[in-house]
Amino acid sequence: MAQKGIEISLTAHSGYTLINFEKALDYSDDYMSDWDQFSYGASLTGLFAADKPFSYGVEIGWQRLYYAYYIVPMGYYSAYREFNVSTISVMAVGRYSPQHKFFALAGAGIHKFDNGISPAIYIEPGYLISLGEKLKIPVSVRLNPVFGKGLPATISFGIGVSYRLK
Repeated sequence: MAQKGIEISLTAHSGYTLINFEKALDYSDDYMSDWDQFSYGASLTGLFAADKPFSYGVEIGWQRLYYAYYIVPMGYYSAYREFNVSTISVMAVGRYSPQHKFFALAGAGIHKFDNGISPAIYIEPGYLISLGEKLKIPVSVRLNPVFGKGLPATISFGIGVSYRLK
């Protein structure tokens, strides 16, 4: 009989957001005076784990996607617009890990922005560094496109801690 349990992981990610600012923010790039595409975030994942290669569960995350600052001339005055865009996400996830070392996570769900909700997916290959029977350090690369305006997509590196209950 396969040993069953719950695995909880907390992972931090940092990387770069690919984005079309003009489509995402409805302003010409000619008016942009400052921007930052550095992304960072954290996720909490819970998996129903067994001694089988496939596990499934749920992930809750937060990530900062990008920053943009616009100065738009409007006659004698200028309009100043600042965007610091971040999301909260909820995803259904599956993990494939045949030898419980290399793994591939995939998820599908939603991202909640300040002004709406967008569907999202991600794929995250990585490696589990074992620190004992129950404690592991996941190291990974994550690709996370968000199906919103301007199609922001993050490419990030992650490191975390994973603990198996039971």
